[in-house]
Amino acid sequence: MTRAPLIVIPVKEFSQAKSRLGSRLSTDHRVALAQRLCERTLRFFARAFPDHDRLVVTASPAIGKLASKHGAMVLEEAAADGLSLAAQRAAAWACRHDYPAQLLIPADIVQLDEEEIRRLLEARRNEAPCTVICPASDGGTNALLTAPPDALSFHFGPLSAEAHREAALYQGLSCQVLELTNLRFDLDTPADLNTLDALIQQHSGETPQELKTLWNLCTAPSDMTPQIARLATP
Repeated sequence: MTRAPLIVIPVKEFSQAKSRLGSRLSTDHRVALAQRLCERTLRFFARAFPDHDRLVVTASPAIGKLASKHGAMVLEEAAADGLSLAAQRAAAWACRHDYPAQLLIPADIVQLDEEEIRRLLEARRNEAPCTVICPASDGGTNALLTAPPDALSFHFGPLSAEAHREAALYQGLSCQVLELTNLRFDLDTPADLNTLDALIQQHSGETPQELKTLWNLCTAPSDMTPQIARLATP
C-alpha cells in the first residue's frame, strides 16, 4: 500500500513567534497565543488524520517534547533558520523515509477545517510529481503539498504563493492553486487581529469557543480595546 503523505508542521520557539504582533500584544500574550495555536494544531491532526504521520520541525527541545506528547514525530533543527530551510529539511527527511509527498501547514491557522485539508490531500490524484498551493490572505503560503516531498524549491516569505507557483512551473511540475476560505486566515499581523474581531462579531451569540479563546489570548487590556465584550476562556 502506498504511504499517505507526511504532514509537516514547522514550529518556532514560542518566545520568538508572532513578532509582527509586538505592537499590539505583550511578549506573554504572544507566547500564550503561539502555544495555544500549536497545541490545537497538533490535537486537530492527531484526531482528524490519524492515518497520516505528522512531523514537527523545530529548534526547540520543549516544543519537540510537546509534539511527541501529541503523537507527532520530531525533526529537531540545530538552529531556527527560517521556514524555507525547515521545509527543505523536512522534505529531505521525508524522502529518506520513503514518503511519496508532504503537506506543509503552519501552526497558526485560526480555523482548521477537515474538509479543506482533505481537498488539499486529494488534489494529488496520481503518482506524477505535482504541487498544490493554498495562498494566505496576504499572498503568503498557508499550505503546500509537494510530491515527491522535495519536488519544489521552497520560497516562503512575502507573496510566496506566487513564488511557489512560478517555481513549480519553472521546474515543469503540475501545479494547482486552491483558494480555501478557512485555511487562508492565520494570526500573524495586527490586521489579522482585526479580522478575528470581525469574524467573532459575525458569529454573534453563536461564536465557537475556540474563537473566544483565541480572542482572549489576543486581547491585551493595556494597549488594545476590543470592539466586543471580553469573552470567557475555559
